[in-house]
Amino acid sequence: MSGYSVYYESTVLRAGEEAADLVAGGVVILYADPIPDALESVSVVHGPARGPEREIRPGDVLLFGEQRVELVAVGERAHENLRTLGHIVVYLDPDGGTSLLPGAVHAKGAVALPAAGTRLALAGSAA
Repeated sequence: MSGYSVYYESTVLRAGEEAADLVAGGVVILYADPIPDALESVSVVHGPARGPEREIRPGDVLLFGEQRVELVAVGERAHENLRTLGHIVVYLDPDGGTSLLPGAVHAKGAVALPAAGTRLALAGSAA
């Protein structure tokens, strides 16, 4: 990952029973522990370790262990939600007509449901 600097790190703790279907359909809902009961079944729950040390930007990469996707659009509340709740919704390869929700990001690529213990990170250029 030459030229990239990690600015957010976390570890996947568990995935809700409906999270696998959502990930297979191109939606990853990340939420830090503790998580509201209503969101537990659909979320990939993680334990933040560091950051975010800067704003999320298009061109950044989101890593789930060795899997990575490139962010192409960032909603206006995505950074604040990540900072305060560890919450972000990632839409993978969305259709061209898909609206960008304020707390979401759009990304190019695909990932499999990350297992407990998987490192989660956001990285981007330092500039």
